[in-house]
Amino acid sequence: MPSLHVKADDGSLLPLDEARLAQVVEEACADLDAVSSTPILTEARRNLYDGITLDELSLAPILAARTLVEQEPNYAFVSARLLLDRLWREALTFVSGRAEQATQAEMSARYASYFPDFIKTGIEAELIDPELGRFDLARLGAALKPERDLNFQYLGLQTLYDRYFLHTKGKRFELPQAFFMRVAMGLAIREIDREGRAIEFYDLLSSFDFMASTPTLFNSGTTRPQLSSCFLTTIGDDLDAIFKGVKDNALLAKYSGGLGNDWTPVRGLGAHIKGTNGESQGVVPFLKVANDTAIAVNQGGKRKGAVCAYLETWHVDIEEFLDLRKNTGDDRRRTHDMNTANWVPDLFMERVGADAEWTLFSPDETPELHDLYGKAFRTAYEAYEAKAASGG
Repeated sequence: MPSLHVKADDGSLLPLDEARLAQVVEEACADLDAVSSTPILTEARRNLYDGITLDELSLAPILAARTLVEQEPNYAFVSARLLLDRLWREALTFVSGRAEQATQAEMSARYASYFPDFIKTGIEAELIDPELGRFDLARLGAALKPERDLNFQYLGLQTLYDRYFLHTKGKRFELPQAFFMRVAMGLAIREIDREGRAIEFYDLLSSFDFMASTPTLFNSGTTRPQLSSCFLTTIGDDLDAIFKGVKDNALLAKYSGGLGNDWTPVRGLGAHIKGTNGESQGVVPFLKVANDTAIAVNQGGKRKGAVCAYLETWHVDIEEFLDLRKNTGDDRRRTHDMNTANWVPDLFMERVGADAEWTLFSPDETPELHDLYGKAFRTAYEAYEAKAASGG
């Protein structure tokens, strides 16, 4: 092969270190059945050129290994370990301020010294809670288990790289075991022996025996430690309440909360509006606003927003509500990104079984129905039916 050069981050050209490339690939294949470094190196070398960047050089063997996953599932572990080499270089270089690379063997010793620098870097970037800097970082760094980096398959590690690891200026500076320890420290921050508890939490997370929910992984130990996955709210029947609910959705979604909105109290299509002496457009137009808000905020730019709308079966807009996810009809009355849920009472199922009629109401005419269930709901619902049948 002709002599190739690699472009360093500072723009200088260095000779391609063929021995290190082979070492990285061989280390990635070590202790795995039915995998070989040869096809990976052969394919990777086909994609090298003179002046290739360090990022492109680290990507070449990853792409080569990924093509082999269909032939042998263990190449998913090989691909992940090759991605680790890329991540190690990116993170170590950023926190140390100088070009750094490390092999698997070198990382066993490097992790402990990297960890305090990682915490300091995160605090300076205003991404990590300064309180984490007051932990015994030497003790926590010594408790890290670098070998657990090798337990990842490619898809899992790539997802962490893309969405979860802390980054600034386009650079990831959080390594997998530091990620688990940062989350554990956030969970243990109010404990008496917080280092001991953090190590316990870390062991659970890093061994995959237990995994926290996404908001906890995103936010624990950061300056915005919002750890809850879901927020359930009820939307009131006036414009102030409706748009306060939409605003609350946006603020909750910003820090990765999933949303569940109970829209049943909102009056239905054609209901009288006393303040304007007009008719309501019903709940559907507001659901469109809620849908688009969740997508616009998209959980702080980290993942697609998640929102679910709930409506009871007796609501007069229930039929339009059931059409919200259709791909046909007026798109202004469709919510393609929102999940929908219909609360079904026992009485409705009894009517279905008997092939009997079911009456729909606007909640402004039957205000107490929404809070009732069981016998109390049946009594009130049938009373409203009787009143409607008599023209009352």
